[in-house]
Amino acid sequence: MHMSTFIQYLTESAKSYDYKIKIAGDIDKDFATRMETALGKFEVAKMSAGKKTPIQSLPLDFPALSNESVTIFDVTTNYPASVIEMKEYIADYMKVSPAMVVVRKPNEPTEEYQETMKVATQSEYKNKLQDIEYKDAPKVNAEDYHSSNANMSLLKELLKDREENKEHPKEKENISTKEDEAAMSPLSKSTNPHPDPKRK
Repeated sequence: MHMSTFIQYLTESAKSYDYKIKIAGDIDKDFATRMETALGKFEVAKMSAGKKTPIQSLPLDFPALSNESVTIFDVTTNYPASVIEMKEYIADYMKVSPAMVVVRKPNEPTEEYQETMKVATQSEYKNKLQDIEYKDAPKVNAEDYHSSNANMSLLKELLKDREENKEHPKEKENISTKEDEAAMSPLSKSTNPHPDPKRK
């Protein structure tokens, strides 16, 4: 009776540890088999076949990489390890750059947050791209700037100015001469009359 209770207790208290192992870039065909061998150190209870994502411009969990696919393995071990310890161990054993390996625990707040941010960012870009009307931009009547009416109006103004210049060229010259004379200092003339004739 006591023995069966003890065995039941041991069974219930036996824990397993779940991880998501993500490898960026292309991997060899035997990668999964070799990694399972490597993880034997932590006594692998279960390991999924690698699930490869399509090539992503900004792969989730790999902010420094771009245009890479990611292979994700769900692994359950009987012995615990920190995500950092497992990441470094896999990178070293599999001879992969640590920048290409990410180990996470399922449903980590960071993973959920990144997924939410990814969806929000995609949604924001999509909205901006679909906003053909440019709702944020000031309203401008294109005809005021690009239509043939606008061009004709500008042409008329230029011709009008040209005609006016033809009609009154001398007048403009006289005006400028008078202005020049007015601008000359009276002191420059040799025969300036005294302002008060009595006080010569």
